Amino acid sequence: MSKRIRAGLIGCGGISRQHIGALMQMDNAEIVAVCDIKPDRLAAAAAQTGAEPMEDWTKLVARDDIDIVHVLTPHYLHAPMAIAALKAGKHVLTEKPMASTIEDAEEMIRAADEAKGTLNVIFQNRYIPSTAALRRIIDSGEPGRLLCARASVCWHRTAPYYTESGWRGAWATEGGGCLINQSIHTLDLLSYLGGPIRRVRGHVSTDLLNGVIEVEDNCHAVFEYENGATGVIHATTNYGVDSPILLEMVFENGTYQLLADKLFKIEDGIPTLLTRGDDAKELGVKSYWGAGHILEITRLYDCLQKGEKFEIDGRSAFPALCLVKTIYESSAKNDWVALKKV
Repeated sequence: MSKRIRAGLIGCGGISRQHIGALMQMDNAEIVAVCDIKPDRLAAAAAQTGAEPMEDWTKLVARDDIDIVHVLTPHYLHAPMAIAALKAGKHVLTEKPMASTIEDAEEMIRAADEAKGTLNVIFQNRYIPSTAALRRIIDSGEPGRLLCARASVCWHRTAPYYTESGWRGAWATEGGGCLINQSIHTLDLLSYLGGPIRRVRGHVSTDLLNGVIEVEDNCHAVFEYENGATGVIHATTNYGVDSPILLEMVFENGTYQLLADKLFKIEDGIPTLLTRGDDAKELGVKSYWGAGHILEITRLYDCLQKGEKFEIDGRSAFPALCLVKTIYESSAKNDWVALKKV
């Protein structure tokens, strides 16, 4: 691969700013083309990057001068765009969720298995220093066996967020609500840090935005890890602000909390700060998104240049989507449901 990895970006909405900002800081990246169906967004992205503007994403993935395609579009478009790019011989980096259905995700993984390029997924919170520090602690064996875990995602989304988007709030296009959109990063960390999850029982509801959206704005669920540990999660977009995400893990020899970008160890109810993450405000990103995009994208591009395997491929990203979809299934059945493996 050349000294600079040549990127094409499909989708120039809000999340594209994180990808553009990261790529423009990297010496080994070049944005060749940007694509969007909205002329104002497309023009702004082209002006910012100096890349060629394109309205037809199929032409972008067919270009010979593009090495990797960033899929930054609504959820239901991730699978067809990623699969087309893989079949065209490109590497792919798609935003979360990797797909809006389990079946689409499985098809993406199959396409990647047969492709020259690789399928990679954004779960940037794995790369922030606090998460990385907790992973190192767990890997050391010092905490012992996981006993239980809990997570809380309380964010604020109003009706216009959905009604003005053209795709959010509908099962066919978003694939879900507060779980698949706002909470999937935390669900990913629950399995990434805690290990495989065996089964789940959950309940979703549409409460404050009932009549405005089809999908859920509230969820609570309990799940069992394969090692026998239990976990619980509460997720909502009905809160008045975007509150810092809390993830707590209780082990035989210690309790740890990830609160926003900080890692604490809890002893006798008293928190001790172990690691502070990068300040998102200094990087110009929303604090509740975190500052992990540049860390993950930099890592991916380094792996591509060195010919090394990147950590978050389709199989690594699948458990988070599977947990989301299994909670929906459990809610509909009002019963425990086992998670599918890929």
